[in-house]
Amino acid sequence: MNPVTLQDVPLDFKTPFDELSEIRRYLTAQEISELTGLRRETISRARPDSRFQRRTAKALEDLYLVVAQLRAVRGDEKGQLASVLRRPQAEFAGRSIAELLRDGKVDVVLRTLSSDASTEAEEIAKFRLSLEAEAKLEPWREPSDDEVVSDPGLDQRVEAFLDADPELRTRLSAIEAALMEHFGPGAKVERQIIDDHDSVESGEELYLRVDADLSFEEQVDRLVEFLRREADLLDPVHRHLVVGFL
Repeated sequence: MNPVTLQDVPLDFKTPFDELSEIRRYLTAQEISELTGLRRETISRARPDSRFQRRTAKALEDLYLVVAQLRAVRGDEKGQLASVLRRPQAEFAGRSIAELLRDGKVDVVLRTLSSDASTEAEEIAKFRLSLEAEAKLEPWREPSDDEVVSDPGLDQRVEAFLDADPELRTRLSAIEAALMEHFGPGAKVERQIIDDHDSVESGEELYLRVDADLSFEEQVDRLVEFLRREADLLDPVHRHLVVGFL
């Protein structure tokens, strides 16, 4: 690792999930997917006990280091960070930070950010596009429920999946009831089938997505507590079941 990284970024030895949780304070799952080249499902299905492929963990670590460095230079500007990461930069021969990250050039990015960190005003100016270019950029927004394309065959896929796993079918109602109770009034649980090729283990899995009106930090805390408290209920089916809220 470049010495600049060791000097300017705190070494708190976060896990990939910890790094992802921190990044999620400033970037959406879709933005993280676009910036790293990882599948959106890899981001949205992550949980505290997830096992990440080496490539996935490296991509998250690189993005985490750059986000930490950019925050030191620009401050906590939510909604602007993804735009900064995608913009072509003169310092990088017209390439964007996101492009360099996907090419494994994180040290180049960190070295440049560190050398310019003392001149914050100049740094902000360099990260701005012309008014014409700015006008062409559209900020990312999460799609509404009406805009999300549903899978008309999802129910059949779920049933087929459960037919092949009687143990999961037997426990599923109890797991969903425990989730709704643990996440509080108004919580909902959606069933999805995922096939994440970036995962260590191949094959389909049943994904239970919790929808609750809670802050991101509170949802993380409740998910961690749920996985700990309901270990006996979850352990027999954990190989084919993923629980999350993203």
